[in-house]
Amino acid sequence: MTDLMSRAAGRSEAGRVRVVNEDRVLLLDDVGSGAALYAIADGLGGHAGGDVASTLAVETLRDQVRELLAQRVPARQALAEAVRRANAAICAGGHGTDHPGMATTCTAVLVHEGEAVVVHVGDSRAYLVRGREVRQLTTDHSLAGELARHSGLTEADMEATAQRHVLTRALGPAQDVEIDCTAEPLRSGDLLVLTTDGLHNAVPPEELGFVVREAPDLDHACATLVGLANARGGVDNASAVVIRLGSRWPGRALRVLVPLALAAFVAGGVAEYRLQHAYFLGVRGDRVAVMRGVPGRILGVPLSGVISVTQVPVTRIAPADRGRLSWGIPASSPEEALSVLRGLLSHPNQ
Repeated sequence: MTDLMSRAAGRSEAGRVRVVNEDRVLLLDDVGSGAALYAIADGLGGHAGGDVASTLAVETLRDQVRELLAQRVPARQALAEAVRRANAAICAGGHGTDHPGMATTCTAVLVHEGEAVVVHVGDSRAYLVRGREVRQLTTDHSLAGELARHSGLTEADMEATAQRHVLTRALGPAQDVEIDCTAEPLRSGDLLVLTTDGLHNAVPPEELGFVVREAPDLDHACATLVGLANARGGVDNASAVVIRLGSRWPGRALRVLVPLALAAFVAGGVAEYRLQHAYFLGVRGDRVAVMRGVPGRILGVPLSGVISVTQVPVTRIAPADRGRLSWGIPASSPEEALSVLRGLLSHPNQ
């Protein structure tokens, strides 16, 4: 299938413990030759210059993939070569500087001619969400990953291993690096998700799949994923890229029809009344907030605004209720929204 188009959103935050965000994301819905390029990189916190290494990785990919595709290099070869050049740039950047031995993970996806070419080094991840299936497309190049594959240890055993997060592969430490490269056929409706370990260590695949399937838009999906990682301790930088695949032709028709339908809706005055007289309980940052309007966006424009941000952290809400809260719990007034919040706080937080 070659008439697929992709759109993506990304979000990256330092978390609650780290001062510096060493994660970087790359979003290019059009990198030339009918292709789209997305990547995520996690600079190694134990190495000086992790943020420099991750920045070099995504910037080199951005420039080199575009150049190689323009030279008609096949997609798989172009992406793998760009990652090799990124590794060389990071190695060169560490010589004679204040950042010797700097390194980063890198997981990149090139969407081209109906398939996703995935190139990967480190323990960042790429997932395919297709319907209710969530499948990891990458292999973790870490001590924990090696133990899981070869020793038969359980997840609990790996959590007890002091050096479980040590990487067995990364971009930067050496001129020669082994790169995983695969290609995955795509369908309209598929979702691809890229994550750094600060996110997928906090959000399991089943929950990740639920969030990206049910979110009203890609920005909301990314914000929810990163918000969950922060609400569960935020012990590391957390980043997510969510990519949606769809047919080119319906997308073009919708770009014409949606503004017309929206204009008619607003002209009737219904939308304005709803936005001014509807309320809900939602989330802003890591706090519960009272909102006016309705959750979601139209053409990228939010349909709600903040009335007040409470002092109640999301972590005080029972896990069973957080999903409803992230999508917005309707209320007829700000007072009713606060009453709903009191009811949520009365539930045991287990």
